[in-house]
Amino acid sequence: MKNKIIKALIVLVFSVLVVSCGSSEKDEANIYFYNINNEISKIAGQPEKIKALQVREQKKYENTGDRKYQISSRYVELFYNYNNSNQIPVVYELLMLNNNEYDYITIASNFNLAFQFEQQSPKLAMRFLNEAIMVDEKSSKKYFLPHLYHLKGRLFFNNENYSQALIFFNKSLQSLEKTRHNLIFISSMHNNFALTYEKMARFDLALKEAKEAVKILENGSNLNSEETSFLASVKGNVGFYYYKIKDFHEAERLLLQELDFQRRNKKNNHDTVDNLTKLFDLYGETNQIDKMKEIMDYSQSIEPEIKDVSDKILISEMVQGYYLKINDPGMVKTFCRKLIKLHNRHEEESNQKLTYISDVLNNFTIKSINQKHQYTIEKQKFKNRLMLTAICIVLIIFGVTIYIIRNISKRDKELASKEKIILMKNKKILEQDLKRQEEKITNLHLNLNLKIETEKTFLENIKKMKKLKNVDAEQVITDLFLKINNLIQIDRKNYDLINESSQENKQFIQKLSERFPSLTNNELKFCVYYKLDFSSKEISLLENITEGSARVYKTKIKTKMNIGKESILNTFLKSI
Repeated sequence: MKNKIIKALIVLVFSVLVVSCGSSEKDEANIYFYNINNEISKIAGQPEKIKALQVREQKKYENTGDRKYQISSRYVELFYNYNNSNQIPVVYELLMLNNNEYDYITIASNFNLAFQFEQQSPKLAMRFLNEAIMVDEKSSKKYFLPHLYHLKGRLFFNNENYSQALIFFNKSLQSLEKTRHNLIFISSMHNNFALTYEKMARFDLALKEAKEAVKILENGSNLNSEETSFLASVKGNVGFYYYKIKDFHEAERLLLQELDFQRRNKKNNHDTVDNLTKLFDLYGETNQIDKMKEIMDYSQSIEPEIKDVSDKILISEMVQGYYLKINDPGMVKTFCRKLIKLHNRHEEESNQKLTYISDVLNNFTIKSINQKHQYTIEKQKFKNRLMLTAICIVLIIFGVTIYIIRNISKRDKELASKEKIILMKNKKILEQDLKRQEEKITNLHLNLNLKIETEKTFLENIKKMKKLKNVDAEQVITDLFLKINNLIQIDRKNYDLINESSQENKQFIQKLSERFPSLTNNELKFCVYYKLDFSSKEISLLENITEGSARVYKTKIKTKMNIGKESILNTFLKSI
């Protein structure tokens, strides 16, 4: 039973170690992917360096065969064209390759897909995003959690669910560590609060949050280009909120300040178009026609550099609005036709994107179904092999157990049989020894009786010699000589018994001497007397000493043997 428990404990410990090792390997891999992501962030926008990093990871996979490097290689590939929808197939393949093995890749892939589908399919984006949040919340590292909450708040914002948007923007802010690295993200959350409050027509709160976002960045030291650009954008938002509360002067100042920054840094992007639109609306509401024309002319000058069709539509609508303001029907019609073309182009691009995304989704769905089917087949095969192995192991254990039980039973029977034979032999030997001892004792008794009778006759002859004076002395002496010779013969017959007793005494004295080396030879002799239950009086007669001396010897012996005063020495000596 004890051996079984030990074996069970060994198996349990081994299982825990295997699970721990597996968990440790996954943690190490997740950290590795996190470090790869940090490497990519340092070379963002540098395709050649990103390609070199991807080749490095691929070589590691080829040299080691470790799937970790295969996955990291595919992960780096995502960053060739970070804002391109061509990423979607790569992300799907990465998801299938990872197969939910490593949390970091599962979270990053779902986050990427949620971002890709934000405009085309918000529901699908929310599904991917919820999957990423669920995995990241369970992990102890919280790799992307603040940014996942941010994107979820943005999805609610786009869907005009502003109360939920505020909740998730706040969750993002609370989960961000207050570090210099997160300065722009913290400021961004306050800017998101402001954008949400503006949609809720709570312009006072929007202005307060936007100013807080500006304050956070302005208090930061050594702002990088991204932080500086975002600061200019937030100040433009503050100007827009002033516009909403009819403080046109302050609104114009801040919006022009943002436009000046964008001109100096040649930021011809969506933020620039958005800024121009806000200035155009402000000048339209304040009826500043000349300034409206300036904004319109500048917008038309940068339109060729604008890539997004939706931004081109905003610029054309702005120009059309100007000609409506100055009542120029011809130009209004011209830009109306242009807007129709732009809308058609935008719709065509949207349809192409939707078709592309639909094809990618269908392919992924088919691949996913095939992969799951293949996985199910392999899993079932593995289960079957495992079950077959388990059955074989059980049968082997059962067979070995039966074999061992039979061997043990057979050995026990043989042992019992041998013990029985030994007991019978010992019994016979003991019976023979007992019979021989009984015969010796009988002979001893007979010899003793004979000796006693001889001694009596000897004494009677001596008495007879005293009484009868005329007895033939020579004849009497001859008779006495014969009697003495008989006594000697009797003693010789008893020698064997006496010798046996002497040998036993010698063995006893040797044991006693080894166990209690402090005992003297005289004390060892006295121990023999005590073992034979001799009294102090008997010992005093044999050794020609007083009874008191015999008792003193007894006390000394007990002291040297370290036995209590109340203990019986005779009993103790017999137990040795």
